[in-house]
Amino acid sequence: MSFCSFSKDFNLNADTSVDNKFISSYLPDATGDAVKVYLYGLYTCSNGDEEISLAKFAENVKLTEETVIDCFKFWEEFGIVYISSTDPFLVRYLPINDLKPRKFKPEKYTEFNRSLQVLIEDRMITTNEFSAYFSVMEDYGIKPEAMLMIVKYCVDLKGPSIGMRYILKVANDFAARGLTTTAKIEKELSDYTLRSGELGEIISAVNLSGKPEMEDIDLYNKWIKDYRFEKNAIVFVAKTAKCKSMKKLDKELTTLFGAKRFSVEEISGYYKEKNKTTDLAYKINRALSVYVEVIDPVVENYVSPWLNKGYDEETLIFIANVCFKRNRRTLEDMNDVIERFYKNGYITMDSIAEYIKATSADDVFIRQIIAAAGISRKVTEWDRENLKTWRSWNFSDEMIIEAAKLSVGKSSPLSYINAVLSGWKSENIFTPDKIAVKPSGKKIDFAISTRSYTKDELDEMMDNFDDFDL
Repeated sequence: MSFCSFSKDFNLNADTSVDNKFISSYLPDATGDAVKVYLYGLYTCSNGDEEISLAKFAENVKLTEETVIDCFKFWEEFGIVYISSTDPFLVRYLPINDLKPRKFKPEKYTEFNRSLQVLIEDRMITTNEFSAYFSVMEDYGIKPEAMLMIVKYCVDLKGPSIGMRYILKVANDFAARGLTTTAKIEKELSDYTLRSGELGEIISAVNLSGKPEMEDIDLYNKWIKDYRFEKNAIVFVAKTAKCKSMKKLDKELTTLFGAKRFSVEEISGYYKEKNKTTDLAYKINRALSVYVEVIDPVVENYVSPWLNKGYDEETLIFIANVCFKRNRRTLEDMNDVIERFYKNGYITMDSIAEYIKATSADDVFIRQIIAAAGISRKVTEWDRENLKTWRSWNFSDEMIIEAAKLSVGKSSPLSYINAVLSGWKSENIFTPDKIAVKPSGKKIDFAISTRSYTKDELDEMMDNFDDFDL
């Protein structure tokens, strides 16, 4: 205990603070005795009078002990005090919230309480549960008869031991949709009964047991009214896609709605295409030597987009084989290759073959350039870019070879060729006869023959590339 403390006379001159929310929101619903008990209890808390007993408290406020206890129970229902013990009687004051719990008059719902207990016969309904139902009815203006209809629907669906949470969930769902009167709820439940019969075949196709729930009815209404699917189409999807839940069926139907496939015939065609695409995904994975546990992401993220770009099965398998040979053995690598092909307009097998043929011819000539420059190494992408640049300057292959001859012995022959050709371009020298000093020695035969290639020859040619950069 502190060596300093207030005297009783000092405390008598001090203030007891009362929350304004108590005065504005709680006091109007209370009797005079209840207010007296609350304020005096607050006074004893504020002034540290912890030794006061229930008897002394009752004496000071000139009430019986039973009346004091009843008053504190009254405030406990509002959640602003907590009775922590009945023997001895102990009360703890709690913070006052902005929202006041509603206090209900028991006699208002006496008949409702009896009927509710008859419906939920397998367990006893607690006071808190009754209060929860009262609160929903008061908040949304649901009449007791309408609430009992909701409870009966829930009991029929889940059995007589159904829990409070499900009933409240359904009641709140009804209220959110404006179904609060007996007539509206009766119509909704009548529609439910009708839809339940229509849903029977779908429930069986999904392999579910029991009656359809309200959420199932909502989904069915969405499929029929919003998505415009016929019931036979929904059953077909449930069986074909092997949906094991209504949620999975909803996802499948949403996908089909997005794809604009509505009839059984259209949906059947969609699944045939999907199966074909899935088979192609497996083939591509095998060609790349890739293993995946779930094929759907491969179809969705790679194969379908490739097909949408215009690539066919033969071309995709060919590209996959090329990627494997070039050690580009992942789906991401293959996608990079396809993006490069697509950017340059190479989509069909013929266009890709022409590209490879042209690249092959260029590589043959680049080898001649490298040899003329007096070096020996593999062809690189940098060499190909250089050749493309030199030709864009309008230099013939003959002039490029002449420049290569001049680069012999230089530390960086290709860079030297760039410099020579740039100088010739600035001086408008584009034919050998205009070169002031011609290198001596036998000219290199740079003629390149062209012809058509078979697929086998194309594959063999690609195998022999030094560095075919995809």
